[in-house]
Amino acid sequence: MMIKLVAADMDGTLLNSKKELSPNLFNTVNKLRDKGIKVAIASGRQYYNLLKIFEEIKDDLIFISDNGSIVFEGEENIFISEIEEEKLIEPVEVIRNIDNAYPILCGEKSAYVEDDNSEFLHNARMYYERLEVVPNILEVIKKDKICKIAVFDGNGAETNSYPLLEKFNDKLLVCLSGENWVDFMNLDINKGNAIKKLQEIYEITYDECMAFGDYLNDYEMMQECKHSYAMANAHPKLKEICNYEAKSNDEDGVVDTLNNYLLKLNRRPCNKE
Repeated sequence: MMIKLVAADMDGTLLNSKKELSPNLFNTVNKLRDKGIKVAIASGRQYYNLLKIFEEIKDDLIFISDNGSIVFEGEENIFISEIEEEKLIEPVEVIRNIDNAYPILCGEKSAYVEDDNSEFLHNARMYYERLEVVPNILEVIKKDKICKIAVFDGNGAETNSYPLLEKFNDKLLVCLSGENWVDFMNLDINKGNAIKKLQEIYEITYDECMAFGDYLNDYEMMQECKHSYAMANAHPKLKEICNYEAKSNDEDGVVDTLNNYLLKLNRRPCNKE
């Protein structure tokens, strides 16, 4: 069956270990576009960060940003999921008391931090193009629509902060999004539900979707796509549920798989009347 939607994560998937995109990616996206295949960048990163990276081909892309809590097609916002104010306060207060962990409130207009630790800011600015340092991040709640809490954990998220934060899973979705990151979104928000919305909007089926990812914030996205590829470098739990495996992010796994698909597509015989 013809693929109609390709979704790919960024860090650990499209980006290699040096945080570089494949030099062949934009050309591959153009080839997919010419075949009528939509391409979505599905990331925990901020929309404005993704927009800067993909400026050259932004009009050909859908951006599933902040792990599915904000979705843009090109520069048009088609979805945002705001977290209620009362659900933000307690998690932020707990994060503040975890050793070497720092909260980020991610909004429609910008992302907000309250700590100027150099390691933290260096990592935050890799993912958030619009980032404001404020005295108290909880004071920005009334000024912006907050759709995600991100936590940078310099000691390792899976063992340091996540065990202390997973108790909030009754009110918010709490997920590991990287070795040093934990994300909070509304309970119905994840990359998989963003894929579902795109399937509804464009009348695309599960069988017509292909996805690539490497970490646990890609888990639900893989479940919504028949052609689900875990990168060779992916978390073991993600590999368990994917139907296929791609080469690693340092071996250009996404572009390699897509070009192989395009090659097979071009070899199919045309129907003649």
